[in-house]
Amino acid sequence: MIIDPQRELLLNIYSIDYLLRCNVVELADKNIKLSPVSRKLDMFQVFDPVVLISVDMNDIQTTSADVTAIDAKSGIVSLYMRNEEVPVERRVFERYPVSLMVSARKKYSNRRMQMLVRNISLYGMMVVSDSELDEHEHIDIDLITEKNMFYFSGMVVWKKKVINNCFEYGLQLTHYDIATRHQFQDYLSRQKANFANMIPRAR
Repeated sequence: MIIDPQRELLLNIYSIDYLLRCNVVELADKNIKLSPVSRKLDMFQVFDPVVLISVDMNDIQTTSADVTAIDAKSGIVSLYMRNEEVPVERRVFERYPVSLMVSARKKYSNRRMQMLVRNISLYGMMVVSDSELDEHEHIDIDLITEKNMFYFSGMVVWKKKVINNCFEYGLQLTHYDIATRHQFQDYLSRQKANFANMIPRAR
């Protein structure tokens, strides 16, 4: 996504149900500083995934970013924009930048873990969590949206320790029925349409 520093950006984050209007304060390579028009920053935490949205006429472009710092005094949030490009030969299904919270649990365990989803595809997702999992570990995942509830089985394909007790995981989604697959595919294909419907309520 090409960002014009002179244009307002919209931001989607899981912790609020509307788009946040933001001005670009600074842009350097993949690092960007934004100032919400509302001056509110209480919806942000470091490592939160967000979706940056640029609207030009009727064209909506999106990209994934992570919160790296929050300066409450100046009303500025700093983000790192992720490079979501994957070689064609390695990409089977399109990835969609998202900012979602999901509930998960290890197989045969009742203890729930919270995970934040950075991007998602028909058969996988990239998440961040303070819960430690092992590679190849199997988990159950609940994704609840405004219109649908999706229940997946998943497996940890890779893990990376970010800092302190925070981890990034690549999850493979497995074992869900045909009806769920079609509903989920429809949900993914409507991402930009959903953002378009939210634009009039941005603040």
